[in-house]
Amino acid sequence: MKIFVSGSISGSYRAQNILKAIGDSGMSYCYNPESYFTPKVNNKILGKIVAFFFVTLTFPIRLIQIILSSRVIVLPMNASDISIIDVLIGKLFWKNIIVDYYIGQYDAIVNDRKLAKQNSLRARHALLKDQFFLRTANSVIFLNNSEADYYQKIARVTLDKKKIRIIPLCIDYKKELISVERKDNEFFNVCWWGTYIPLHGLENIIESFALLKNNNIKLNLFGDSDQKASPYIDLIQRLDLGDRVVVNNSYSFSNGKLAPYLGKNCDLALGSFGTSEKAKTVIVNKLVDALSLGLPCLTMKTLAINELFESDEGLIFAEPTPEDIACQLEKYAYERGALKLIGESGKSKYLELFSPDTFKVKLLKLLKE
Repeated sequence: MKIFVSGSISGSYRAQNILKAIGDSGMSYCYNPESYFTPKVNNKILGKIVAFFFVTLTFPIRLIQIILSSRVIVLPMNASDISIIDVLIGKLFWKNIIVDYYIGQYDAIVNDRKLAKQNSLRARHALLKDQFFLRTANSVIFLNNSEADYYQKIARVTLDKKKIRIIPLCIDYKKELISVERKDNEFFNVCWWGTYIPLHGLENIIESFALLKNNNIKLNLFGDSDQKASPYIDLIQRLDLGDRVVVNNSYSFSNGKLAPYLGKNCDLALGSFGTSEKAKTVIVNKLVDALSLGLPCLTMKTLAINELFESDEGLIFAEPTPEDIACQLEKYAYERGALKLIGESGKSKYLELFSPDTFKVKLLKLLKE
């Protein structure tokens, strides 16, 4: 059995894990994204022309590789139109098409990041791509059934249930753990990390700190962009929370600074408190990040959490309102011993459901069907 891998691994941790799982298994595979053959060009228009030239030049190789493969797997978060060609060739030669639908492109640019309006050309193009991959795939991988239902609704596509496969989020193992022997800090350190998008309901978290009576509870925000952080920094200043809330966009898991900080200093992680339909459906990455570190996580309940968590391992729940978030923060600031036990329970849930080894087993089972 030979697998042709289509798409890009750039910026997608899940895509990298898919490639690693296939490679580690000893399966024969081909992976040659157009970026391998395309030299970097500063001019955007010229870059597209050069890219088209190199893709055309190497197309015969790509065609032969797909013909000789038994499966075509499309990597998640794929923004490359060449994957459409790969899938069309695969369908023409009766190959098994597998699409990992980690994030819908239309949903991401219209609902999450607000980069395009619903009826814009860019949005329509993204929607057509989503619909194409969903409809042509023999198997579609979703993170959970709740998200499968949500993305089908957004893409206006109804899939045969036999085509749907569930492989949850995969977060890498982390050596940093919250220490049971760690001395309690003077301050109760609450940490949030992620991207500055409406989905996460960060404004609800910030506003909750204006309601706290305990001045020893501190919030650390680790984002991805100084520019995108501006509205939240303005909110912090308007609420006069400069002494309680700190914004730091220089710490991340990718640069190796965030995990050690969290392991040594974080008492309680924060998940998502958005109010959109999607926010009430999904499991956000930061929640699983916290579980992988053995950190307890305060978050809102969602359909996906209800689906995958039988006994709330590692999680504490609050309604997505500043009032309820503040209430839970006040409560657990005085129950650090209980928090450590909750974190240990969450670590076990991570190993069971979200670890790279669990991901690998589920993916390879699908590829061998």
